[in-house]
Amino acid sequence: MKIMKKNNLWFVLYGIFITLVFLYVLFPSDIAKARLEQAVRSSGFVLRSESFAPSLPFGVKMRKVIFSSDRPATTYFQGDALDLQLNPLNFFQKNKFLGFSGKAYGGRFSGRFGFYSFSGMYPPTAVKLNFDNIDLGKYSFIGTLMGKAITGKAAGSWVFTTSTAAGASGKLTLDLSRGSFALAEPFLGLTRIDFDRGNLQATIENGIMKIEKLQISGKQLDCFLNGEIALADDFKNSQLRLKGDLAISDKKVKMNINIGGTIGKPEMRYM
Repeated sequence: MKIMKKNNLWFVLYGIFITLVFLYVLFPSDIAKARLEQAVRSSGFVLRSESFAPSLPFGVKMRKVIFSSDRPATTYFQGDALDLQLNPLNFFQKNKFLGFSGKAYGGRFSGRFGFYSFSGMYPPTAVKLNFDNIDLGKYSFIGTLMGKAITGKAAGSWVFTTSTAAGASGKLTLDLSRGSFALAEPFLGLTRIDFDRGNLQATIENGIMKIEKLQISGKQLDCFLNGEIALADDFKNSQLRLKGDLAISDKKVKMNINIGGTIGKPEMRYM
């Protein structure tokens, strides 16, 4: 009897294996790609990719991916590879989510994307994103978002949810290395700030980004800021309410600083 049970187990495992092989080989790539693009399009966005193939255990893998919108014409993401993984429990749960990972802008990323329905995936219920070694100079959308050019390598995490009673909330941790950003107007003869290291720790709640720590260090200057940013629909118009300390390295100057205005056009006061 034990031998029969073992044989039956092996037949079941063999059947599962053969089924997975056939699903992988006969995967309806064109149909699945059209369904996914339609779901994204129903949310007002456009998803394109050069190739579309199954990815174990329950996902699809895309190459040369572009995620954008037509009105306004904006490219939000352009990556070398994107792997989407579906949790089978999605079919039995009210809130759905997709796991994702991939390569873009010289680095890697991974996380999960929560949504209410396959027919309308935006706005999301929650997003969790981890990223490493992202070249900001290659990511053109960050310049559009900030209203100024930024370079350097970025690593960190972003957690965002809209399911709280108070509304949307989130947390951002960002580490920068060897980069620069352009100044809205010259400061002490400088038109841009070059930095060796940067660190940002912030939380988001009710449309306010609370800056717990924003620190920039380099040969030109060392700067530490905290405060708030009142977020606007157009991010570069977000209102700044920051204060902190600024030290100019070569001029050996130290001062207190307040920053108002907007992200696109900051207004600095020194004391």
